Amino acid sequence: MLHDPAAVRAAFAEGAATFLDTLRNVAPEQWDRPGALGEWTTRELAAHAMRAFITIDGYLQAQPTTDRVMADASEYYATVLADAGVHQGVLSRARQAARQLIDPVGEAEVTSAHTLALVASTADDEPVNTFAGQITLSEYLATRVVELGVHTLDLQRATGQPTQLHTDTSAIIVSTLTSLASPVPLILALTGRTQLADGYNVLG
Repeated sequence: MLHDPAAVRAAFAEGAATFLDTLRNVAPEQWDRPGALGEWTTRELAAHAMRAFITIDGYLQAQPTTDRVMADASEYYATVLADAGVHQGVLSRARQAARQLIDPVGEAEVTSAHTLALVASTADDEPVNTFAGQITLSEYLATRVVELGVHTLDLQRATGQPTQLHTDTSAIIVSTLTSLASPVPLILALTGRTQLADGYNVLG
């Protein structure tokens, strides 16, 4: 499913603003406490969420490492999630990045501003060379909206903040995630006819 590029850009900008506001409301003593995902600390969650910005810069400058060309955000997730070790790799990178994250708010503000400026100056169809294959900036940005928004909610839950996202951000997240789901169980659950299975997770 291809996204409207203007909607994705608006969602990313609003997601960045909510993420920064969430970090500003984290108390100093909360940074190294367990986060909302069990084995993650709040600092690790923040470091991981910041990769939603960092990877855009890196992948725009990268050379192709595979011939695969992915049509949209859904295909990107399907490709990435086919790797059984992807989640362990994500945690390992987050822990490494967290050890270097001394000033989470200040570093996130600088990184966010740089990335938003880069995105604003880059065409929607600019090729982004991810480790999983090539994808347009607009569709890769949709995956970054998902990562940034979901982990912002994780951070809010971990630090006792109200869980909230801008409607622009939520719309892109919901459309992307539901495209990964089997439609019938989702329809039945959303209309109150059945419940989703315990631990149901389209991201594995």
